[in-house]
Amino acid sequence: MQHKKNDKTAISYPGNDEKRFWLNAFVIYAIAEAMFIAISYFITYYKCRVCVLPVPYYISIFLINLVLALLLWYVLSSFHQKAVWKIIAGNIVFFLVYYFCITGALYYLVNTRQEWIVFPVKPHSFTSIVYNSWTDIGKYVVKLTAFYMLKFYAGYRQAAQQRLQLAVINKDMQLNLLKQQLSPHFYFNTLNNLYGLSRSNSPQLSSALYQLSNIMQYVIVDCNQPKVLLQQEINFLESYIELEKLRYEKDTVIEMNVSGNTGNQAIIPLLLIQFVENAFKHGMKEKSDRSWMKVNLDVNENELLFSVENSFYGHLPSQGIGISSVKHILNLQYEDRHAIQMKHEGNIFSVTLKLNLV
Repeated sequence: MQHKKNDKTAISYPGNDEKRFWLNAFVIYAIAEAMFIAISYFITYYKCRVCVLPVPYYISIFLINLVLALLLWYVLSSFHQKAVWKIIAGNIVFFLVYYFCITGALYYLVNTRQEWIVFPVKPHSFTSIVYNSWTDIGKYVVKLTAFYMLKFYAGYRQAAQQRLQLAVINKDMQLNLLKQQLSPHFYFNTLNNLYGLSRSNSPQLSSALYQLSNIMQYVIVDCNQPKVLLQQEINFLESYIELEKLRYEKDTVIEMNVSGNTGNQAIIPLLLIQFVENAFKHGMKEKSDRSWMKVNLDVNENELLFSVENSFYGHLPSQGIGISSVKHILNLQYEDRHAIQMKHEGNIFSVTLKLNLV
């Protein structure tokens, strides 16, 4: 039976987001341009009513400025990554074209002699329009500055999004690494123990096989979800510990205590197993009456308190790939919502993890 993988690492391509960003920016610019022209109109109307031109004139100016801004931003967007000298030369050319277009449009408007656009006044010379159009240079600078500021912000936002996506991908890779690390020596030891139980016709065999099937179900199927129920993680830990107990004497103290109400709390899968596995690997010697291990898990509303204490008589082990991966996942998924502490006092090694599950 094949199980389909339900979760997929979502990688959003920046194209659509960037287009939406620029569309929103242009709409905001259009609103600002409309407000500027409206304010200019009302100020002129308030100071000199006879100086106010017909409304279609202002609408025409608004549309001309809008079209020229759109063309300018479009050209700059395909040109801003060129060499510096090309950008400077290009901006000079863009400015000249822009200024020629705006002054030409103004010259045409004021000399149409159409009463619904302008009052029938003496025709304006092109020179006088150029002289009076110095404010359009300021508008060009504003549009140019707005473009580069928006481009910088869009690039920054895209880089932040890519960093987030890489962090998610890295988290998935770390999780897969945890799965692979759990598999080799644990399954090898478990199969050897099962083989020994089968040869002696031990009544523990059926229970051990059941625990192994639970573990395989969890690691292969359930862990494909971004998060699992906390109770599933607990059941997995209990099955793992029960199988590991097969390697030790019956009187070896290996305990796991769970308190509190797990409810519908969820957790990143395989997050806690590394601490338990580390305790078995470095703190528990087979056939030793001095070996012991205690696992405590307490859930208080949204807070999880997880601790592992075990005997320890050797040198303090360096943190392996598993523990480092867990710390990395904690920093990615539970930033500012976790605290971890490791202690080595005498012949006792302990790990305590506080985790806010929400």
